[in-house]
Amino acid sequence: MLKAVRHMRAVFFAALLVIIPASAFAMMASGDYFVREVIDGDTIVLDNGETVRYVGLDTPEINEPFYLEAKVRNVMLVQGRPVSVLVCAAEPRDKYGRVLAWVTSGGTPVNETLVKEGLARIMTIPPCGLARVREFKALEKEARDKKLGIWSMVAKRAVREITPMEAHMYIGQKVRLRGTVRSIMPWGRTWFLEFRSPNGFKAVIIPKAVDEFDRRGLSILDFKDKEVEITGIVTEREGIPEILIDSPSRID
Repeated sequence: MLKAVRHMRAVFFAALLVIIPASAFAMMASGDYFVREVIDGDTIVLDNGETVRYVGLDTPEINEPFYLEAKVRNVMLVQGRPVSVLVCAAEPRDKYGRVLAWVTSGGTPVNETLVKEGLARIMTIPPCGLARVREFKALEKEARDKKLGIWSMVAKRAVREITPMEAHMYIGQKVRLRGTVRSIMPWGRTWFLEFRSPNGFKAVIIPKAVDEFDRRGLSILDFKDKEVEITGIVTEREGIPEILIDSPSRID
């Protein structure tokens, strides 16, 4: 019986090795590589077959304003070029198996450049996203102040403006919602911003964003009785429309 169990375990782990590529278990070494393909504004494929996700930022998704501009800029910076890749030792890969790294091309820091030019928001997911957080925040502020890229009026006009009263009509769509926060309610590590609307619309600040508010020295309670703008995708929970806020930059 014991031999049979051991045999079954051996077969199981052998099957895992076949199904899961070896790269999923290994840490890619930092060093110089050649960029074979640009996937989008923040993801590339190297000549060794590894997919690299830039650390500390998030560029627009397809069909969002400035998606194409971010991808084209990334192409200009790295496509078909040798690059230096610095892998985040604290978390070498994300949950999708992509290598998390900072990339430099011809002396130009790619991650920082995309943020500075207004083609990406900062993304402070620990541990890697916090490594250069002060620098990235300063670059994002510079881009916002100059109204570059995603912070420009062009980007704002590309997103439909709605009120809390209309939120239920735009489930699944990205909008910019303007309204006055009537009450604020914490529930565990999640915070709810409530608006006066018959459809019960709420903005939900998720724990990751709450931590970021704290790191920036911002108080969520300051939004009470203030008119705010929230950019995000309207979702629905138990028939009530809501927008998830995953970063302080989603709310102005």
